[in-house]
Amino acid sequence: MISPTTTSALWGVMTLLQGGRLHQTIAASVALLAAQSAWDRAQSQSTRPILDAVRFEVTAVTDSAQYLLYEYRIVNPTSSRGGVAGLSVDLSAPLGTGLITLPFTGDLQRSDGGPHAPDHVPVGGIAPDRWKMMVVYYRAHLDWYAADFGVVTNGTGLPASADSAPPGGSKAGFGLRSSYLPGIRRFSAHPTYQSCCTQPNDRGEYPNPSFFPATGFTVAPTVRPQDMGLSVVQSDLQRVCGSLRWITDGAVCGSLRSKLKQATQALQRSDSKAVKGSLRAFLAELDARHGPGMPVSDNAYWLLKVNGEYLLAHM
Repeated sequence: MISPTTTSALWGVMTLLQGGRLHQTIAASVALLAAQSAWDRAQSQSTRPILDAVRFEVTAVTDSAQYLLYEYRIVNPTSSRGGVAGLSVDLSAPLGTGLITLPFTGDLQRSDGGPHAPDHVPVGGIAPDRWKMMVVYYRAHLDWYAADFGVVTNGTGLPASADSAPPGGSKAGFGLRSSYLPGIRRFSAHPTYQSCCTQPNDRGEYPNPSFFPATGFTVAPTVRPQDMGLSVVQSDLQRVCGSLRWITDGAVCGSLRSKLKQATQALQRSDSKAVKGSLRAFLAELDARHGPGMPVSDNAYWLLKVNGEYLLAHM
């Protein structure tokens, strides 16, 4: 008789938890990819995705003197057909950055990236109650996922996500710690088991929530402080006002661009007083245009504010 084996979805590779140790197997990965291909085809035939336009929003960034604390919430629109029970954020970094970890608060598990794990930014994490975290070293991501109940034992029974951000709702309590300044990062969100994965295919196989991602962009640690400059903020503003539409008013975008241009011109003249004056005006406009019903979203605000304040303090 086969001994009990608990199967858990860890967003992107099937991992078997046996005897308290994590074992990633090539066979499980191949099987997962094959199954995902079949379920991707099924999903493509659906008229509505399970998760739609999920947002992972920064709600605050504070400086603890040792690192920045990024706080987040999931926002799940009413157009979704299921709750969000998993998140994955890209935290990759250039070669040579290393694998530095800061304090974690909450239930943390670690994957084994092996000797060739890609570098990630210095990072620690915070998880809300009934959620877990995993540093996924082999792809330089941090994952959060809701704890499961009804776990699979010997192939019988179905798992279910114990918590989620429901359609039309939100979930707070997520966080990152890092010494790196914010940048624009990719993330993916994954649905609850019960909203995606209770029906088997013709071979009796059940899908994994990672087969049904909703992808997007958020703000997360990216830039070494010594690499921050006006050109970085200008590039971020271009994306925020362009494809991301995190600032929805073209006039506000134009005004912010103008203030950064003035700061750049003053820097070229070595006029530090004028640079600081333009940056203060830039930050004042962000403050005035951010809030409920205003055109500057939370993600745009914290991205531009934190980096703008850093430049002002170091000019």
